[in-house]
Amino acid sequence: MEKESPTREKADVLLFHDQSYGIHYEYTVSLNTTQDSDEHLYIWTHSSWQDCTVKCGGGERRTVVSCMRIANKTMEVINDSYCHPENRPLPQLRLCNSHPCQYRWLTGEWGSCSISCGKGLQQREVVCVYHLQNGSLIHTRDLYCQGGKPPVLQYCKGHLCLTVWEASEWSKCSSDCGQGVHKRTVSCTNHQGVCDPLSQPTQEEPCEDHSKCYEWKTGDWSKCSSSCGKGLQSRVVQCMHKLTGRHGNDCSVTLRPPTYRPCHHGTCNDKVNVNTITSPRLAALTYKCMGDQWTVYCRVIREKNLCQDMRWYQRCCETCRDFYARKMLNKS
Repeated sequence: MEKESPTREKADVLLFHDQSYGIHYEYTVSLNTTQDSDEHLYIWTHSSWQDCTVKCGGGERRTVVSCMRIANKTMEVINDSYCHPENRPLPQLRLCNSHPCQYRWLTGEWGSCSISCGKGLQQREVVCVYHLQNGSLIHTRDLYCQGGKPPVLQYCKGHLCLTVWEASEWSKCSSDCGQGVHKRTVSCTNHQGVCDPLSQPTQEEPCEDHSKCYEWKTGDWSKCSSSCGKGLQSRVVQCMHKLTGRHGNDCSVTLRPPTYRPCHHGTCNDKVNVNTITSPRLAALTYKCMGDQWTVYCRVIREKNLCQDMRWYQRCCETCRDFYARKMLNKS
């Protein structure tokens, strides 16, 4: 409906009804004199309630006044500049939180039991507080709070009894050369089957063992020293670090592999056998010694008593002469 406003301009009058606020009349005057054919209506409306100004002791709530645009049977909140400020209604007021502010006991959480096994005590914080109108709390003297003060101590039972953790012997170190780990089994012997995990012994620890860093390394066997009959073979035997390859002296002497071994290539013919020396003097007279030919084998040939064989005597004449010289000296 339309009526002539005191401003002598055509005004829109809207009958606005809301269950929360009652019936209100809102008057708006268009700010734009040249409007489209599809005219919009701009009204002030009470859209919602604000929170109470206090938490206790009596406060008030106010309605939120918003500018609304009505178009095509729809309403939307828009900027307040579209509605006339002089027509803006005052917010409605309601009393709220009228209950008086009061003193009360404030209790904290119970702390841990004083002992982990058996009967103990646990405590908590209990204070008297006063509620301010803004909802905050302040500590005050206990005498202002009514009723008995809640207990600050109570009995408790510790269930984590420390009935000895039982640990087995440490296992062998996982590495016999350098760093490794060794392990053991740890079990709880408490009859309840519950032990304090904070006191549990470790089940795995680092370890270091260098007892087997060095080991004997061997080379390939050489060819047999003789093409027929008995002979010897040799190879290189060294004590070496298994990781770095460095030479050392920490290998077990009792586990040292042999450096020499006998070899055999069948029986020699008669011509060779004729050369067997029956007298050291005969060897000295019939063979001109030019020195040892096999310095590696000669010592072993002398120790194995092989100098009496002419073949060995020829290759190791110097060593064998020394051997027979000592032998004859001992006889005299």
